[in-house]
Amino acid sequence: MRCFGWARSGHIGSVTVLTVAYIEIKQRKDGQVCYVVRWRANGSRTGKRESEIFDDRKAAERFRDLVKGHGEQWPPGWIRGQGFVADLCGPEEMFEPFAMKQIELLTGVQGDTRAKYRRLVEQNMSPWFKSYSVRDGEGGITREMVQRWVNDLAAGRPAPHDPKDRRPRTKYKPKTIANQHGLLHAILQAAVDAEPPLRSTNPCDFTRLPRLDGEQVEEEMVFLEREEFAWVHRCLAEDARDLAEALAETGARWGEVTALQPRDLCRRNGLPAIRIQRAWKRDEDGRPYLGAPKTKKSRRTIVITSRLERMLRRRAKGKAPDDLLFTGPEGGRWDAGTFRRLRWVPAIERAAQEFGLTKRPRIHDLRHSHASWLIAAKVPLPAIQARLGHESITTTVDRYGHLLDALDGEVLAAVEWAMDPAAPLPGFLLHSGLADAMKGMPQLPHQSPGAMPNGWTGAADVTWPGPVHGIGPVFVVTLAGREVPFADRDLAQQVVDQWNDDHAEEMDALRACGWPEDKVTLRGATGPEERERWTGGGPVWRRMPSRQLVHSATVAYRADGTLAHEPLPVTSRWTWEFEQETFTLSAAEHRTALRPDGTMETHIRGINKAAVREVFDRVCGGTAKACAQRSHSIVERTHS
Repeated sequence: MRCFGWARSGHIGSVTVLTVAYIEIKQRKDGQVCYVVRWRANGSRTGKRESEIFDDRKAAERFRDLVKGHGEQWPPGWIRGQGFVADLCGPEEMFEPFAMKQIELLTGVQGDTRAKYRRLVEQNMSPWFKSYSVRDGEGGITREMVQRWVNDLAAGRPAPHDPKDRRPRTKYKPKTIANQHGLLHAILQAAVDAEPPLRSTNPCDFTRLPRLDGEQVEEEMVFLEREEFAWVHRCLAEDARDLAEALAETGARWGEVTALQPRDLCRRNGLPAIRIQRAWKRDEDGRPYLGAPKTKKSRRTIVITSRLERMLRRRAKGKAPDDLLFTGPEGGRWDAGTFRRLRWVPAIERAAQEFGLTKRPRIHDLRHSHASWLIAAKVPLPAIQARLGHESITTTVDRYGHLLDALDGEVLAAVEWAMDPAAPLPGFLLHSGLADAMKGMPQLPHQSPGAMPNGWTGAADVTWPGPVHGIGPVFVVTLAGREVPFADRDLAQQVVDQWNDDHAEEMDALRACGWPEDKVTLRGATGPEERERWTGGGPVWRRMPSRQLVHSATVAYRADGTLAHEPLPVTSRWTWEFEQETFTLSAAEHRTALRPDGTMETHIRGINKAAVREVFDRVCGGTAKACAQRSHSIVERTHS
């Protein structure tokens, strides 16, 4: 008899050595060799003796590793003397082939992301799950297996089913484990959603993941104070300072800032800005290329300071529109690894020596620091979300929510303001432009019913640009059938891009309803079209028109004071300054008209939703009362 794969148990002093599975080579009566895997249940000296016989040595080794991986117990789904029932399913239902197929079918991911997913499956999932099927039942992946996998990643334990993987593994951080668990969940969900389904539930649904508390978040992200960034900036090499300044001031990602080109310099609402419309990506072979930004919300316009604009225009001088604004030492693309090694790390070390910097930020931490500066300045989270290009506000809250304690006072002010339109405007809105629009807001509940010249009660003054005289080229855009002229091509292009972003969901909904593409396109924006002169009505715009999210509602009453129809909920729509019939700067305004059929119809609109709701409720009551009085007087005149 021969044995291999060390085993046995005993005592060394007061320490018990646990028994582990081993293989014993035996000869049958017919002279054939067999391989017996032996172990004690749970690895205990007193545990029940267990064994399984194999004709093939490699099969015995695989089974031995399965026993070890399951704590010296029978592997789940194994039937003694028969093996896994999963052996009856096709190879395409085993974990690794199935996972690789699902990764290949993914849409909306760039090449290097797909390659990264494959590596994660090969290195961090298959060593645990490759012997199992994605099907339900015997030999399938269970919740317990997924939980053991998560625990092993957190503890840095080696993979149980890979005899070559005996080395200590990395102890993964909670966020990394959560990301990998998300990938595994998506793979196994595909088995649930298959036609016909391969399994009824996802074994990842109830996994307990390592907790990512506030302290661990701070370990993941490094937030630089403004003074600390100034130290690092001063210690950077001359050719790296502009790039670091752009990263810190915009909060944009490395791949977005290093992809900026002269044609991305623009203006928004009269302020200097940059357009984020491309970013560096990598294909499956790791080669860099310029592609669309990370998500739909990542395609955005960011306002910048005049100082940064001057620096960017200085760098753009003499360059072609599609040249890179930031280039490396050799004149090409700045590689992140090269920048980190040759510029960033030396600057951090120098800042530690000269200024006592104790933090060790990564380049990406400039983005986190930017967000923390905005939060400290009490900028609302939706504005931060839009600036950073987060697809969901949830991402912004999850990432930076632990920094929000400083906003408690502003939160209370906002609640008070929302509940009482007469309350002072919250501090974080004082310089937002809303303050000017809301002048007189405290008197809103007591405003007199006198109508403004345009028929709107409570309307704010809007100064429209005058006509531009003279001959010169204009750039005309067509917005849902409306032609609007601009004196500057870049301004016109920005309006087209923003209009299409604002109406993207509406147009997608029309397509889903079966509208032909030519009619859907009429709701969007096209242009700009260059013309020698503007011959239409209205002004030629030399600045960026204002744009406001206008909330509106309509209610109609019959002559007897009853509702003509159930009022629709308050709706919201982005409205431009050139849409004079719908644009407003008022917090809330209303207009009432008597229709030919005798009903009184009231329209309410404004840029403050709470104020619009308040006016809606107040005006509805007044309109109903007026209708009832009018009806009563008519009845009296009839009887008299």
